[in-house]
Amino acid sequence: MTTTNVAWGVLAVLALIGPAAGNAAPKKKPPIPKPVPKAVQAAPVDPKIETIAVPSPNSPMVAVRLLFRVGSMDDPAGKEGLAALTGLMLGQAGTTERSYADLVEALYPMAASIDVVTDREVTTITGLVHRDKLADYTALLVEALTRPGFIPADFERNKEQLQVSLTTTLRATNDELLGLEAIQGAIFPGHPYAHASEGTVQGLKNVTLDDVKRFYLESFTRSRLLLGVGGGYPEGWISQLKTGLAKLPLGVSVARELPAPPSVLGRRITLIEKATDSVGLHFGFPLPLTRADADYYPLLVAASFLGEHRTSHGVLYEELREKRGLNYGDYAYVEYYPLPPYTNTPTPGSPRRQQYFSLWLRPVKPADAQFALRGALYELDKLIRDGMKPADFELTRSFLTNYTKLWTQTLSDRLGFALDSRYYGMSPFIDEIDQRLAKITVDDVNRAIRKYLQTGNLRIVLVTANAADLKAGLERDLPVPKKYGTEVSADLLAEDELIQRTKIKPAAVEIVPVEQMFEK
Repeated sequence: MTTTNVAWGVLAVLALIGPAAGNAAPKKKPPIPKPVPKAVQAAPVDPKIETIAVPSPNSPMVAVRLLFRVGSMDDPAGKEGLAALTGLMLGQAGTTERSYADLVEALYPMAASIDVVTDREVTTITGLVHRDKLADYTALLVEALTRPGFIPADFERNKEQLQVSLTTTLRATNDELLGLEAIQGAIFPGHPYAHASEGTVQGLKNVTLDDVKRFYLESFTRSRLLLGVGGGYPEGWISQLKTGLAKLPLGVSVARELPAPPSVLGRRITLIEKATDSVGLHFGFPLPLTRADADYYPLLVAASFLGEHRTSHGVLYEELREKRGLNYGDYAYVEYYPLPPYTNTPTPGSPRRQQYFSLWLRPVKPADAQFALRGALYELDKLIRDGMKPADFELTRSFLTNYTKLWTQTLSDRLGFALDSRYYGMSPFIDEIDQRLAKITVDDVNRAIRKYLQTGNLRIVLVTANAADLKAGLERDLPVPKKYGTEVSADLLAEDELIQRTKIKPAAVEIVPVEQMFEK
């Protein structure tokens, strides 16, 4: 996912852009456009833009979210990154009236920003502003979206930013995000989801400014727009905002067909060779359901029982970390989870029509990598074989019913989940969780576990140093005992024997140097 924020300090932006970049501010800064006084306004256009409103009259803040049904899956072959780059040219670039530095300078006193997130299927442009500054902010937002300047210096800077995200952030500095992107590529090879939302290194090199201009006119249109507004906005403001957005091209509403995810046969392992002190481990497989499906909710309980993101109550956490000290965190997911290193709860803005189940173990000592993988397979196999016990089900369901309320603490998140739910064609997500969890039984959960979860056909990704040695060990598939620095119980050692006898049975093991990741 690509996330950008234009509410930087003015000095930082000027330092980044520089007077020699061909985008220097004009001598006289353009004023913020003001709405026409109501007394002389013509009847508002108020185009038929699909809109979701989450009013909160007592809130001093107003949130805006524009969800465009266009994402990295719409990148043309050989120009991967076009959607993300076009999005940045709307949120992190100048307009026909002002330079990017001037845009930032106008936004800064409002403590506001224009943020852009590009994911596989959607691009979301968001803002949050105090209602006292709403008129000024709305004028700038409409200007940025409907009158982009497509300035060459902005284009080159944003392209470089995406390339740096791929080559520096993902490859070099953030092993957690590297593993997350790699498991998606492994689960969806040759699929529109296969490449990162930022694109690829070679694909970005091929994108031209003319490509961006065409893509904007074809894709960032009213027909593909789902507008969300929330907070303490005044009466009539939504109509005024939609009138401003009427300047976007009408376009054609198209829902791109997605091929089925490729079948996974056996346990296919990718070792990403990188100089790192620990091993990050992901494995998963496609799921034929989303949160719009009834069976999603029993699986949500099962995944929480295995290991809720950033919590310490799951089975994996208890067995692998607490009892054995293998690593820091052990989590399970029934859908894509954006930016897991930086968030404690799910964030909106990444609806997808195809999802996947995955486990994430992080970080593991190299000597324990095979044991940790066997341990995760052992626990998942045990859940599939034995199911959840009634007491565990009741405890997990109670936890989830209350914990999910924390997912919508902010105005922006409440609005974001509302838009995601509309994208899926369902009732509001948190309400749906409440209603579904109140009705499901432990038998429902265990039926869903047996129907959807499995360990025989997996995509497995490990980010590791000394990949050749690990490859040889995985292919030998011999027990690798866990060594303890202190005395442990006989019961634990007896269970360790069972874990060691769990065969990995790799169908294939490949090594990919990190320098080749996200290249093309």
